[in-house]
Amino acid sequence: MATATRTRPAWYHRVWSAVSLVVLVAIVEYVVLPKLSVARESLERVSRLNPAWLITAIVLEAGALVCYSLFTRALLNGSTVRFSWILRSDLTGYGVSHVVPGGAATATAVRFRLLVSGGAKPSDVTATVTAEAIGSPLALVLIAWLSTIPAVVLRDATPAYLTLFLVGLVVLASGLLAVRERSRVDRLAARLLRATVRRLPERIGPWIESVALRFRDLLADPEVRKAFLLWATLNWLLDAAVLWTFLAAFGSPISPVPVLLAYSAANLAAVIPLTPGGIAVVEGIAISSLLGFDVPGDTAVLAVLSWRLLQFWAPVPLAGLCYLSLRVKTR
Repeated sequence: MATATRTRPAWYHRVWSAVSLVVLVAIVEYVVLPKLSVARESLERVSRLNPAWLITAIVLEAGALVCYSLFTRALLNGSTVRFSWILRSDLTGYGVSHVVPGGAATATAVRFRLLVSGGAKPSDVTATVTAEAIGSPLALVLIAWLSTIPAVVLRDATPAYLTLFLVGLVVLASGLLAVRERSRVDRLAARLLRATVRRLPERIGPWIESVALRFRDLLADPEVRKAFLLWATLNWLLDAAVLWTFLAAFGSPISPVPVLLAYSAANLAAVIPLTPGGIAVVEGIAISSLLGFDVPGDTAVLAVLSWRLLQFWAPVPLAGLCYLSLRVKTR
C-alpha cells in the first residue's frame, strides 16, 4: 500500500512567514537603523570620495560577475552556448533574485529558460544550476576557513576562531581521504546518504539523493574541480575586494583578513532565505562584524552601504537590459 506524501500544513507556512517578518523587523530596528543614523552624520564624506576608488570598485564588481559566468561556462562543459549569452543569462537571473519575492527560485527558472533557448541541453543546465547552488556556498566556506588561519595565528585564538578552524580542518582531511581512498569513502558516503534520506519526507528524499549523485558525477571531472577552485572562489574574492575598496576609500584600509571574515559571515547568513538577496541581514551582520574589528562606525556604515549599492542594486537595471536583448534575439 502506497504511503501518502507528507505535506506541511498551512499553519506551518503562516508561522514561518511570521517568524521571518519578526526577525527582519528586529534586524532593521536594532542593527540597521542605528547604523543609518551614524551614516546621516557623515554623508558629506561621500561627496569627497575620490573617483578612482569608485572606478576600481566598479571594475572589481564587474570582474566578480564575469567570474561567475565563467564558472557557469565551465560547468556547461561541451555546450555550444556563447559566453555572451551565458553572461547575460546570469545577469538576468542575478537581477531577478534581488527584486522578486522568492527570488532564488524565480531566478533559477528564468536562467534555465534562457540557457536552454541559447542552445544548452536541459539536463546540462539542471546539473549546472544544482552544482552552482552547492559549490558557490562551499567556496565561500573555504574562504572563511582559510581566513581563520591568519586570524588564529596573528590574533588572540578565540573559541569561535578555533572551532571554525578545526571544523574546516576535519572537512579538508575528509576531502583528501576521499581523493586518495575513493572507493572506500564512496561506500561510506553512500551508506550515510541512504541513512539520511530514509529519515526525510518521501517527497524530498529522492530529490536530495539525485542531487548528491549528480554533484558527485560533476566533481569527478577535473575541469569542474578546477572551476570550483578558480572561478567560484574568484567570484567571492573580487566581491569582497569591493568592500575593502570602499573601506579604504573612506579612510579605513584595514587588513584583508577581518574584511574576509566579516564578508563571509554576512553572506553565509544570507543563505537562509529570510529576505530577498539577504536585504538588511547582510548589511546588519557586515556592519556589526566590522565594528567588532575596530572600524569606526560611520566608516563601516558608509563602506557597507556603498558596497551593497554597487553589488546588489546596480546590476538590477543592467539585468533588465540583458533580458530584453536575449528576448529580442530569441524572437
